[in-house]
Amino acid sequence: MPTLMLIDGNSLTYRAFHALPQDLATASGQVTNAVFGFTSMLINLVRDHQPDGVAVAFDRPEPTFRHEQVETYKANRSAAPDILKQQMGLVREVLEALRLRQLELAGVEADDILATLATRAAASGIDVLLVTGDRDCFQLVADPHVKVVYNKRGVSDYAIYDEAGILERTGVPASKYVMYAALRGDNSDNLPGVPGVGEKTAAKLLDKYGDLDGIFAHLDEQTPKLKENLAASEDLVCINAVVMELMRDVDLGVEPDELLGIEPYDSDEVRKLFDFLEFRTLMARMEEAFASSVGAAKLASKTELVTSISSPRGAEAAAVLEKLAAGSDAVSVAGLLSEEAHRWDVAGLAVAVAPEPGASVPVVWLDGETLADPEVLPVLRHLLGSEGPGVQAHDAKPLIRALLQHDCGFGGLSLDTSLAAYLLDPAGNAYPYSELLPTYTDYVLPEGTVVPEGQLDFGDNSLTPAEETALEAAAVAVLGPRLVAEISENGLTELNSEVEVPLVAVLAHMERAGVAVDRAELEKLNESMTAEAAALAQAIQDDAGEEFNVNSTKKLREILFEKLELTPQKKTKTGYSTDQATLEKLSGEHPIVDHLLRYREVEKLRSTYGQTLLDAVGPDGRIHATFNQTVARTGRLSSENPNLHNIPVRTDLGRTFRQAFVAADGCELLIADYNQIELRCIAHLANDPGLVEAFTKGDDIHNITAARVFGVDPSEVTTEQRSKAKMVSYGLAYGMEAYGLGQRLGIPTSEAREILDAYFEGFPSVKDYMERTVTEARNRGYTETLFGRRRAIPELLSDNRNLRQAGERQAMNAGIQGLAADIFKVALVRLHRSLIGGGYASRLILQVHDEVILEVPPEEREIMTKVVLDDMRGAFDLRVPLEVNLSFGPTWAAAK
Repeated sequence: MPTLMLIDGNSLTYRAFHALPQDLATASGQVTNAVFGFTSMLINLVRDHQPDGVAVAFDRPEPTFRHEQVETYKANRSAAPDILKQQMGLVREVLEALRLRQLELAGVEADDILATLATRAAASGIDVLLVTGDRDCFQLVADPHVKVVYNKRGVSDYAIYDEAGILERTGVPASKYVMYAALRGDNSDNLPGVPGVGEKTAAKLLDKYGDLDGIFAHLDEQTPKLKENLAASEDLVCINAVVMELMRDVDLGVEPDELLGIEPYDSDEVRKLFDFLEFRTLMARMEEAFASSVGAAKLASKTELVTSISSPRGAEAAAVLEKLAAGSDAVSVAGLLSEEAHRWDVAGLAVAVAPEPGASVPVVWLDGETLADPEVLPVLRHLLGSEGPGVQAHDAKPLIRALLQHDCGFGGLSLDTSLAAYLLDPAGNAYPYSELLPTYTDYVLPEGTVVPEGQLDFGDNSLTPAEETALEAAAVAVLGPRLVAEISENGLTELNSEVEVPLVAVLAHMERAGVAVDRAELEKLNESMTAEAAALAQAIQDDAGEEFNVNSTKKLREILFEKLELTPQKKTKTGYSTDQATLEKLSGEHPIVDHLLRYREVEKLRSTYGQTLLDAVGPDGRIHATFNQTVARTGRLSSENPNLHNIPVRTDLGRTFRQAFVAADGCELLIADYNQIELRCIAHLANDPGLVEAFTKGDDIHNITAARVFGVDPSEVTTEQRSKAKMVSYGLAYGMEAYGLGQRLGIPTSEAREILDAYFEGFPSVKDYMERTVTEARNRGYTETLFGRRRAIPELLSDNRNLRQAGERQAMNAGIQGLAADIFKVALVRLHRSLIGGGYASRLILQVHDEVILEVPPEEREIMTKVVLDDMRGAFDLRVPLEVNLSFGPTWAAAK
């Protein structure tokens, strides 16, 4: 029989909200714990039960007949927190994107909608799974076609109850559940039961007397106290029974069989929403759960990608490569790379060309021995070099980094399909070519192949690693022409060819070079922090007068607020908060507080960076981090394995880690950092006379800003005023509004709004730019930087107010952040070309945000100063000077 899954949307969202921490939020500040938990539960339910149809019912705010029957019905419930209300709209957005039916009706609760549908579905032979955290639905299990999936706690712990399960759980059959509930009452709905009658007593009474009438007819058989309580509560119990019985005849305008069949959703639409909500782990889970119904029609019309592989060697291989170089518009390559840690080499290379329509893709396979052949290598260098026909690859950077060992510069790269996909849709989390193929071409990978983490996994298939690599090259060969056309149609050709593609090689060289570290210094730091953390933990226990786990929030709460009776600051759903802000307010009340603050700082640094950095040091004594071009939606670069962008700088203790980053023997580090590039971008984009004048004259921009915001002479600006002005300026670069500013400054929202208003009054062109940017993005559907980088923001057209406002903040900062990112990338490309073209020994080894680090021998210090300043200042012509701070030193800390 078909199965219809009916979900109580309010119940599951509420439980998700209270099960997950409220600090689960996006980078823009949108809290997502409820919508994440709901979506995760939905995915698990569909995956585990594979229903033939899904519908979600919601409550509406209007009163129901129950409110008329019992004036105090649900009167004990406090208003839902704003951060929960905000997410109800997001839950509906998720359901809408997944094409799942939503049902609601004025004057009717979600339970009644579910009960009506379940009753009608069962009557027509459809099996029903009722998903809820409300026990009132237990009464519906009297029908063998109906089961209740009852969420017990968290987002993954649920039980499935049929009639036997209800009997075992409650002691009464489902047909008597309403009477059972009427006797014991329901505190959540503010429906009191009979005093002294709990679940066991209610079940025992019904088992002995059959129903409510039987119970009240035999009051004399009860103990005096129970008799008294039952007699006094008879009217209340009868009203409970009426109110608790679910309606099964609601006119919904839809029949259960109309809810069968799950409509395929638009993967791109869902991915964009999930990316906005930063659900980085849910997309793959969701696609797997909905696999039987999603995208089937779309993929059915696609052709499987087929390759024809040849494996020439020696002179024959060289001849084949020469022919490809002379007769191809572009070649596509994929490498079989060594997976050994801290070692980069190519075990094989697949070279393909675009096929004739309907034909298999011809691929040339070169194994490691052939690649090293003296006859082959020079021809390969020409094929992949700037004089060749042009090279296409997917995620080319690791291959370029490996080929550098063979002195193969890969200067002919013309298209990286992962980069192209990122430029076309920067909201994506990843760009596997298995997904790009059916999106942009008429091909799909052969049945049974998937691409997790960028590598093919064929399960029981007999494809060799060479064949897997050949398939990747073939995929690039058919993807290339389509993506080139898409890039051109979207006005991204120059950004792609002049900035993003050249940058791939720059980052590959940086990754291969790495940054030298003083391992002994790192070990010393790690040992020192380990010892200090242990000493602080002991001091905290001494302050408390007992041994306990200092990382246990629950125990810490007991120590601070019960045993030591410190002043509580704010309360969470689990008790009084012990977070950083709370402890800072308690500083001085007791020695334990300052010990805790220091312990947390030391322990976080030790656990996050201490051993992590040591583990990342290669045999050459250098850390070779990975730099990503396709992660940040604004175009900024990111770092991982390890994340060197997050090496601490805000505290003295954090900055000590930079002492361990050193120059190679016989060199020093040169650090060049763009000075206030985001604020300069604001001045340029808004063309505000006040900002342009201040930057042009070289004034202290934060001092000038404070003078205008607070209406004082620049000479009278206080340190506090300058600090607030600085927060406003940088906040605007991220679209921060009054609430966010107030949180940052620790002031009321109303005061923060006055400061913002004063800023916009002092620099009116900035406000005009912000408003104009949002309007243009809403009309176009995307933002666009001066370099042509586009970012779609569909949230601007959302009916959900919070989603729409988040989209407006994104639109405000996209142009600023994007321009700053583009300028920095251009600077990196210019610097790399200058270093390679000039034959200098100096080399780029690291970039962090708007800062670039070079390793420079002493004899090149003077020329590198000029080269770096010229290339970075000349990266773009702003209305204001593009200033660069430059310094030298033996370590990162000393140079900075």
